Amino acid sequence: MTAARKSKEAVFEVYSTGICFMSVCTDLPVEEVAQFANLTRPTGIKSKWTVAKEAFHTGQTNPCPCDQHPLTQIHVLLEC
Repeated sequence: MTAARKSKEAVFEVYSTGICFMSVCTDLPVEEVAQFANLTRPTGIKSKWTVAKEAFHTGQTNPCPCDQHPLTQIHVLLEC
């Protein structure tokens, strides 16, 4: 995580989970999302969270802008 991020609490809201997938709304850079997920929401299995290569089931790209805070937050689909 960046030095600037250490002084401010990250936005990281899980809004959907499944056996192998998790969707989050965050203000973290996409490069830091999986690392933060693994620190705060470990999978509990050998596989760790990674940013999914596929799009959301709605057809939106991964990542995509947050529908409520499009200028500051993104939605990211993770898989393990």
